[in-house]
Amino acid sequence: MSSAEQVFELLEQLEKHEEELERLEQEPTEESIDSPEEQVRKLKEQHSQMMQLSTQRRHIFDQLQLEITRWSRSQQPSFFGEHRLLTELRTISHRLDRLTEDSTCSICLSPWTAENGHHLVALRCGHLFGRNCIHTAIRRFHRCPICRRRAYHTDVRRIYGRGSATQ
Repeated sequence: MSSAEQVFELLEQLEKHEEELERLEQEPTEESIDSPEEQVRKLKEQHSQMMQLSTQRRHIFDQLQLEITRWSRSQQPSFFGEHRLLTELRTISHRLDRLTEDSTCSICLSPWTAENGHHLVALRCGHLFGRNCIHTAIRRFHRCPICRRRAYHTDVRRIYGRGSATQ
């Protein structure tokens, strides 16, 4: 298989991973008669799948960079598409990183829920957390866990939107 074919195959794999991450992000958390332990188990399983996809994506991204470098060396010095491909790869990688980061609480790493107090909230500094987690952190440390700026319970604002309404 030529380097060009490998690059396009790897790009297709990246697109499939992006679609799978979006599907996982859109899955609603089921507020059924399951026990809290079962709900926690399901959330951990979903988080594990997202982390595994993210790791696979990073590996594919590294392979792509290697293949593009090989491909460009085998082409004429006038290979202009290399820069465009690398830029597109970085864009895809950043988008996938944000999908993973934007769907989980940075304190407990659990996905947001629309119910049960773990809905999406933000502090004045703009960092996002689950409501229960950030209230606990403020009660203990009086600071944002990420940027360490002073934080008060009155700074916590609920975020309404795609991530909080679908899960």
